[in-house]
Amino acid sequence: MTINRHSILFKINITFILSFTILLFFYLFAHKIVNHIETFHFIRRTIFLAKKNKLTDSKFSETDLIKNKKIIKKILKNGKLIFKRTPPNINYTLTLLKFNGSEYVYLKSKTNKAYFLVKRNTGIDIQEILLAAWLSLNLILAFLYISIYRSIHPLSKFRNKMEEFKKGDINIDLDEYIQRKDEIGYIAKEFKEAINNVKKTLNTRVWFIRNVAHELKTPITKGKIALELLKNEDEDKKRIFSDIFTRLEMLINELFATEKIVISDTMLNLAPCNFADVINRAEELLFIGNGNSKINIIADEDYIVKADFELLSIAIKNLLDNAIKFSIDKKIDKDKDKYKDKIDKKVIINIEKGVLSFINTGQKPSISEELMFEPFLKDISLKNKDGFGLGLYITKQILDKHGLIITYKYKDNKNIFSIDLNKILYSKSN
Repeated sequence: MTINRHSILFKINITFILSFTILLFFYLFAHKIVNHIETFHFIRRTIFLAKKNKLTDSKFSETDLIKNKKIIKKILKNGKLIFKRTPPNINYTLTLLKFNGSEYVYLKSKTNKAYFLVKRNTGIDIQEILLAAWLSLNLILAFLYISIYRSIHPLSKFRNKMEEFKKGDINIDLDEYIQRKDEIGYIAKEFKEAINNVKKTLNTRVWFIRNVAHELKTPITKGKIALELLKNEDEDKKRIFSDIFTRLEMLINELFATEKIVISDTMLNLAPCNFADVINRAEELLFIGNGNSKINIIADEDYIVKADFELLSIAIKNLLDNAIKFSIDKKIDKDKDKYKDKIDKKVIINIEKGVLSFINTGQKPSISEELMFEPFLKDISLKNKDGFGLGLYITKQILDKHGLIITYKYKDNKNIFSIDLNKILYSKSN
């Protein structure tokens, strides 16, 4: 699993882990210090009482004199020796023992005639108070962590919703986030308003495109009918006008198809098709015939793909149009012995190991790779003055619907657009 070190949840987790660790360290440190202090006070008080011969006095509740000889013998035999000292100004040897979690001081006279075993017996255990405080702080931290985590965790789901919107789903449900009273709820409300504005814009665009296309169809149809009624006109002129009307009709049909694929969730009409036929159809849409010198096709085999034939043809047509439009070559100016650019209008279609590439010699576009597939963005040049900047955008939308990824690179004075077709390659097993 990949860990995103820039994630807010990751930083919160690290913060609380460090907090729990530091709290544990301070508890262990304080436990050790308190234990040393209590032991020191116990020893000092025992020595004081021994000097005053008051070890047997029951009013000193912090010490408990052990009188049973069997118990004394057992503790002396099995107790853990902490240290053994001979304090100054006292006629006893002091030994500190630990047995069954309790501390004992064994005082033995230097003449071996008297001995005492004293148990530490405090009324208030500071260690228990310390442990209770530590556990309480841990519970508070745990409560804060759970509360913050529950508040921020929906961000991951909210991000998935945004990814769905990015992929074209404009009907995502944000109601569970809008009901929240925190910042996530506020962001969800703003995002919902943005989606509604996008829907309005898309609906307006759909209405505009459909109405314009519908209005254009009528005069085109009338023009084609009128053209057929002309008897005495030159056949070449009639063919020119017929090509113009056919071109306009094809553009309108293409406009309808791309509007459908870009805006709606219409299912693709997937079927096996020869990719060579897709290229031929793309050339027809460009009004250039098969074998045209502008296009050089290099393929290591015949490819059959499962795709929407018409839409994929439109995507290929746009890539061909883009490559041809920006193709240039270098030639030597004999007078000045310098290289000059000339319009070449050639493109290479290379298909190797299922990877389709469109290659043309030319300058690198002024638009970055991240923006060249955005709508209404185009390279500003005389060769592209009539374009709207929709070709590559429509192409990417169609390829996205097919689950294909298009990449761009500029190498050795060549523009290269590549598409891995392996995902849609067709076999009889499909």
